[in-house]
Amino acid sequence: MKFKRQYELKKGIDLTPMIDVVFNLLIFFMLGATLIDAPQLKINLPKSSTSEGSDKSESIIITISKDDGVYIGTDKVEIENIPSKLKILAQNEVALEKVVQIRADEDVITKTLISIIDDVKEAGFSKLNIATDSK
Repeated sequence: MKFKRQYELKKGIDLTPMIDVVFNLLIFFMLGATLIDAPQLKINLPKSSTSEGSDKSESIIITISKDDGVYIGTDKVEIENIPSKLKILAQNEVALEKVVQIRADEDVITKTLISIIDDVKEAGFSKLNIATDSK
């Protein structure tokens, strides 16, 4: 005697494919977010007990390495060309409202730092921060 199998129809929605897609999207966006940050020059910032955090995305970052290499954003700039580069940036009124953040290595000569601060002020920027690490 042959018995017929009775198949039960599943009621509801199979969530497994949807969960797989969600996890893949999560992994994609997590990896993509880490790749957005441009590689920065490794510098040792001076230590300060009163340092505060700031928003890097809304600022113009000037990096000064201990070998006197100067970068505006990710572009390397010669020290004598800094005033002209800053004046080009200052032509945009939106850029003038941004904070200029100077990230100088702790071994940078003070003369170099002061000359760059003067160049920033002469270009017309009014908001200036000097980046430090907390102690």
